[in-house]
Amino acid sequence: MTVKIVALWTKPEDTEAFDKDYEATHIPLVAALPGLSSAIYCKALNGPYYRTAELIYADMEALGGSVGGEEGQKVLADGDRL
Repeated sequence: MTVKIVALWTKPEDTEAFDKDYEATHIPLVAALPGLSSAIYCKALNGPYYRTAELIYADMEALGGSVGGEEGQKVLADGDRL
């Protein structure tokens, strides 16, 4: 069964700086995740969120192996930083 992680970011004060950092740093970290089937990155048109991301895995085992590893820990730490 396919599973996914959904990440949500509220609107930052400096959207231009956030976007540059997100695209230059965070997206490459996500791309390096082992077992990741696909990722969808979006900017919200309205509402409480500025950006969303969906990280899609084939199953819970793939997700656990990805997020639990070194690459996953880097992504989680960077997500907290943003």
